[in-house]
Amino acid sequence: MYKTSTHTLMIIEFQVFSKDYKEKILNCYHSFEYICPKCGAKARFHRHGTYQRFITYLSISGDIVFEPLEILRLKCQSCNSTHSILPGDIIPFQVYSLPVVLFLCEQILIKKASIRHTVSKTKCTIQTIYQKLNLLKRSLTLIEYYLRQISIYTATASISRTQALTFLLLPTMKFSSYFHCHGHPIFLNRRNTISYHFYFAAVLS
Repeated sequence: MYKTSTHTLMIIEFQVFSKDYKEKILNCYHSFEYICPKCGAKARFHRHGTYQRFITYLSISGDIVFEPLEILRLKCQSCNSTHSILPGDIIPFQVYSLPVVLFLCEQILIKKASIRHTVSKTKCTIQTIYQKLNLLKRSLTLIEYYLRQISIYTATASISRTQALTFLLLPTMKFSSYFHCHGHPIFLNRRNTISYHFYFAAVLS
């Protein structure tokens, strides 16, 4: 569990992705066995409404598509706190999903496509592409520490963006283990955490 405040409470279900969120989470009325990230109670949740947010997908043609996703809220019966249940491919507080962020960085850093070509291919803005490249750059220290923890990166030099991205794109990479290492999702980027703090938990099994 990662705790930095009292306002935003989230449980990330790393075994569920946006494409099957409706089937596996939103439309399910079974008991939820999650542990409350605020009080630690287990399986004390009931459904407490939904809210809509937008998330990006990659279309078959390679365009970035914005689509709404209805997110389920649960309420802990022990402490009365409410929790958003997020799929594992969502980056909290960002519209761009993890696969899309990795895809944009891959086009520039690994496939060596130009910014102009990537803009044309994805219908994304230049500003957005630079934002995602900078997001990767700002995350390098944490990514390197994580990769060393799981014995993937052993070089003495600091890791580069291209090296980090290459490892993150491995089909065996499990981002639930990144959460386990750092206590928050990869690429979490919210600067105002003093007056707007977080409680996070995750389903890691």
